Amino acid sequence: METLTIRNPANGDLVKTIPCSSSQSIPQVMERARKSQKIWGETPLEIRIQKLLDLRERMIQDRHDLAKTIVHENGKPEFEALTNEIFPTVELISYFATQTKKTLRPFSIPMRLMQHRKSTLHYQPLGTVLIISPWNYPFLLPMGEIVMAIATGNSVVFKPSEITPLIGLRIEKLFQDSGFPEHIIQTVIGDGKTGADLIAGKPDKIFFTGSVPTGRKILKSAAEHLIPVNLELGGKDAMIVCDDADIDHATSAALWGGFSNSGQICASVERILVHESVRDEFVREFKRKIETLRQGDPTRSSVDVGAITMEKQRLVYESQIQDAERRGLKFETGGKFSSDRRFLEPTLVVGNDIENSTIYQEETFGPVIALSTFSTDAEAIQKSNHSAYGLLGSVFSRDLKRAEKIALALEVGTVTINEVVYTAGLPETPWGGRKESGYGKKHSAHGLFEFVHTKHIHEPRWSGLQFKSLWWYPYTPLQARFFDSLFGLYQRDYLAKLASLPTILRNLITFISKEPRI
Repeated sequence: METLTIRNPANGDLVKTIPCSSSQSIPQVMERARKSQKIWGETPLEIRIQKLLDLRERMIQDRHDLAKTIVHENGKPEFEALTNEIFPTVELISYFATQTKKTLRPFSIPMRLMQHRKSTLHYQPLGTVLIISPWNYPFLLPMGEIVMAIATGNSVVFKPSEITPLIGLRIEKLFQDSGFPEHIIQTVIGDGKTGADLIAGKPDKIFFTGSVPTGRKILKSAAEHLIPVNLELGGKDAMIVCDDADIDHATSAALWGGFSNSGQICASVERILVHESVRDEFVREFKRKIETLRQGDPTRSSVDVGAITMEKQRLVYESQIQDAERRGLKFETGGKFSSDRRFLEPTLVVGNDIENSTIYQEETFGPVIALSTFSTDAEAIQKSNHSAYGLLGSVFSRDLKRAEKIALALEVGTVTINEVVYTAGLPETPWGGRKESGYGKKHSAHGLFEFVHTKHIHEPRWSGLQFKSLWWYPYTPLQARFFDSLFGLYQRDYLAKLASLPTILRNLITFISKEPRI
């Protein structure tokens, strides 16, 4: 692959043809990244943060141009590009500009026994990190990781999806225009082969967001070099609607949670579990709202739902729809492709056999929602957890205590109550999954710690207090008696603990005064 031809997924128009990075260039990319990081990692944090604030200003000035690039390359409405990608990135920079220093300041560990010594944790950059990012949120997802990497003193090698490389190049230019050191971020263009070449270049850590099969390949390749990996993979997220839920609120949430970005979100609502007593009301109101959505080319008209970004996803949709039709499931609405096959109607599928269908069990990553019912909270929890994935879940109920109890039982990384999806864009909160949805965290303090080495320094508390440790050679009977007496401190009975103290102190004083240490 020598070039990439980028076409607007909503209309097929040619956007641009760009050259790919060659395999031969990868060693030079990695070498430049490492040299740049040495300087950047020693740059005071205050200066690094100020540069990120300069970047924020540049982003705000360029926001409409950035949004248009996203629209033409990804096929989503401009409103979604601005509100779901660029605005959360501005907020993310603002958050880490204030929180990075607080989070990564040296931390003193309280000592239990060794009061004469102290332990401190220091946080240092990893070095050069490789960020491999997907096409569905081609600006927000990589920028979230890039900002944390840069704030913590790392350099970045960034491989955007081959479906959306132009916004990846714009990200690198944003950093250049904001006055960052040369090569502190480098965008590398290519496909999976390019990604493999970059892993072979031995970055200090890999951050990958994408599919489960690709995540497994990356993990296998990284294991050969003992490179740590942070994975955010797929989802088949369930929305639980209890019998006391506000149906108008819940259906509106499901509408946006299932069909924003054409459902091409790992955290989108793909399954809805509705209490059987409100099932008919929910379906009726939800169907009505779905049929009000405007779908089409966002570059030519005002729409709510954009295009299918990746052509291969059509095959997934077709296969799942055909399986549903064979099982006799009912399409309450949708299920049809446009004549040019660039759009799939927002789709709601129901039926008695739905829980055995691929449309219910497997990730769709498109504008399709499968709906089933439950009779008890325990059944809702069981059905929600019956999935290989564990990224996000949501619960809708007027009873917050009930909703919290359900939320605690769900096997996912995040649960939203009476809300959907959007916490993936909150910088204060950790984001990441369980099971086949991956591991590791983004955002929050947990996310920052993914980008640093934690170094422990253990030293005397006072420079004038220096004596040899009680467990050094030579081993003596007195030494043995002293450590044997220490076990008294760990007895369950409080009086027994107190009774052991005189023996411990007597042995300690004798030990220090009489026993020579080598």
